[in-house]
Amino acid sequence: MSMTIRRGRPPAPPARPRARRDPPATARVLAAYLAAAFVLLAVVFTLRPAQGPAPAAPTWDYQRETIALEGGGALNAYARWAVRTTAWLARGSIERQRDVHRLSPLDFLAGEDAAAELAAWRQRHRLPLEGATLAAVAALAAWGTLRRRPGRVWLAALLMLVGFTVLVTRPQTATAVAARAGTAVPDLLERAAATGPGAPAATGAEAVQRTLAGRYWTAFVGEPLSRLQTGTTVLAGAPPAAKAGVLGWLGTRVTAVGDWAVGRHGFERAVIATLALAYALPFALVLVALAMVASCAQALVWLLALAGPLAAPLAVHPGRRRAVLRWWLIPLAAAFALLAASALAAVVVIRVAELTHAADAYLGMLLAGSTAPLLAAVLAARRLLARRPPRSRPRALPARTGSPSRSPKPVAVRGGAA
Repeated sequence: MSMTIRRGRPPAPPARPRARRDPPATARVLAAYLAAAFVLLAVVFTLRPAQGPAPAAPTWDYQRETIALEGGGALNAYARWAVRTTAWLARGSIERQRDVHRLSPLDFLAGEDAAAELAAWRQRHRLPLEGATLAAVAALAAWGTLRRRPGRVWLAALLMLVGFTVLVTRPQTATAVAARAGTAVPDLLERAAATGPGAPAATGAEAVQRTLAGRYWTAFVGEPLSRLQTGTTVLAGAPPAAKAGVLGWLGTRVTAVGDWAVGRHGFERAVIATLALAYALPFALVLVALAMVASCAQALVWLLALAGPLAAPLAVHPGRRRAVLRWWLIPLAAAFALLAASALAAVVVIRVAELTHAADAYLGMLLAGSTAPLLAAVLAARRLLARRPPRSRPRALPARTGSPSRSPKPVAVRGGAA
């Protein structure tokens, strides 16, 4: 037996293979992106609010409506507050939906100003930027052609440099295209959703949206306001500028309309205003929530569209295609889908609100002439049921304690001598 002593360090143990972590799922990536977009929107709204007015937009009929009620007393004051609150809710929900179709929030708040500042900075440093770009392009081309094993890393880097150059030289065009991508989807979806049965006969996304908003406003604000002023819905379909004249003309010729106009039906006004507010509140909250979801999706679309010239060139490299697909392309498609779903849901909510209001009005019209007979029939039925004697129920015999219950035995009697 021989032993050999060797100097030096003992051999290192074999390294254990590291556990490979699975990449996050697409739903988690989209949720993280949406959360980041929401936080970014909140920060931008807080630190950099809108400095100027929004882009000019046509004035619709609901913006010309005047919410005014005459009459004194607590009930009239409450009805006035309730109808103004209803109008404020309806107007706010319509405005939020109009903003989704008009502008992208990040582009309006920060994108346009940042693009203008970047364009001015590039113009001041035009010569150094052009020289650095040409030197970088030449270095990448030489590195890719002189390597022994030419790969595609240099080509991806070269395309990314080209995309970065486009973003720097045309910042305003890039931000405008990204913002237009976020507003085109709701317009297309609303135009497609409005082609079904019962849809408004209008062409163009703006005309369709104006018709839907007008119906929504008339159902939840115009008709209740007309009932508060005249007792009927005669003013609901009148143009806003002509309502004052029609109300004055009716008040001088119809006594009942004059009584409603001056506020002699305070209790009825309070009931009508309360019902209008109860109807409008849930639909307005849902429309505002859908507008917030659409704004977050628009912000995400704007950011990912701006990152496209830098992310798309990575797909040239085979080892980066899955990362590009997971971190850029699929979230962009999901953001478009979420934006389309929120726009379609807003149209569905408006249609459901109209149908609910129409069904309630139709049911009220059907029962208007039979309310008193129906109430009399219910009272008579209750009186008859109260006079009817209760049914006699057989009383259960109490069980004897201590001896088991015995059933009577049959006895047979036969003839004969005992």
